[in-house]
Amino acid sequence: MNKPLLSIVIPTHNRCDYATASIQSILSISSDKLQLVVTDTSNNDDLHSYASSIEDKRFLYVHITDPLSMTDNHNAAMSLATGKYVCLIGDDDTITRETLEAAEWADANGVKIVSPLVVANYAWPDFRSKYLGASHAGRLYLKRDFGNISLQDSRKNLAAALNRGALGTEGLPKIYHGIARKDLLDSIRDRSGAYFHGSSPDVSGAVALALVSDSYVEIDYPLTLPGASGKSNTGRSALKKHKGTLAEDSHTKRFKNLKWPAAIPGFTSVETVWAQSVYETLQALEPSLLNNYNFFEIYAACLLRHFDYRADIVAAVRALQKERGVSGLAVGQRLLAALVHHGTISSVRFLRRASRPTAAGGRDFVDNLGNIHEAQAALAEELSRRGVSFARAIESSPLNAM
Repeated sequence: MNKPLLSIVIPTHNRCDYATASIQSILSISSDKLQLVVTDTSNNDDLHSYASSIEDKRFLYVHITDPLSMTDNHNAAMSLATGKYVCLIGDDDTITRETLEAAEWADANGVKIVSPLVVANYAWPDFRSKYLGASHAGRLYLKRDFGNISLQDSRKNLAAALNRGALGTEGLPKIYHGIARKDLLDSIRDRSGAYFHGSSPDVSGAVALALVSDSYVEIDYPLTLPGASGKSNTGRSALKKHKGTLAEDSHTKRFKNLKWPAAIPGFTSVETVWAQSVYETLQALEPSLLNNYNFFEIYAACLLRHFDYRADIVAAVRALQKERGVSGLAVGQRLLAALVHHGTISSVRFLRRASRPTAAGGRDFVDNLGNIHEAQAALAEELSRRGVSFARAIESSPLNAM
């Protein structure tokens, strides 16, 4: 097989039911320019048995029997990708045919990173949320309006993200569901010893790409299809169960010698996992930027959402105060400002959601889809029905002149 243009990278662990559908959906795209890399750390042979039956030179599967953390598994998977470009997704996600078209366009125009906004997403049949139960189950959601494409400044956007606590990958160049040059990712590994750092590979990858790139293309079009399954961290978060002690939480307990800075609240939650990954990535690549990281946004978010862990939050605030040598008054003022900021955002979101009380929240959707492969086909059909495509989005964008 010639060197592929695009490698799709999937790390997985004990989630055969999801991964098989994801693999099927990706290999259904007929192109020699595509490679699929799957690293499996499962403590059973379910996925191994399935993968062994696949005769496709584009498919590289490795069953890793040594116990690895999520981040170690992501690093192992990324190291095996041989494509000029790479797209990292989860084992309950998939791509579209247009993911490959976007990589071809990026290659032809010297674009190193194509970063997506979330336009479409799929909820697996076992997905549940605390307040809406099974209302999302088996549904493909799709925004009604999309198609904007723009050129973004990596450093400028990273500075803005750090100022707001970098709570997620919003406003950053993404490798998770994004498309990035492999040599750019290799430069991260060469500088820091790994592709990903900390306990959240997607956040670490976004911060790292912002550090090693000048610009990226942000696209408001569904090139890939994120899935949310019942056993995923997204599923745990929807049920408000994605938190716990560092030693016992299923996400963090697999890490060997986990580094957890004193300035980050010492418990597992979406916010603290993100913060720890930002911290470790900056520490590995550009430690001076830690001075620009607004920890108070993290503290405010944690106080509002995880008040039961207030002792850990207060301990982290005190650790930061000691570390930076700031007065108690200054700490109080900044924390109050962050609380007001997050409280306002939460109120606006609540009112906006209350104005659209259905599960769909104003989005279009397709019901009764059994897995991500079916959702992939339904998305292609819906895009065709609307008469939209990546090629048309590019043609109508200011980047068409590139």
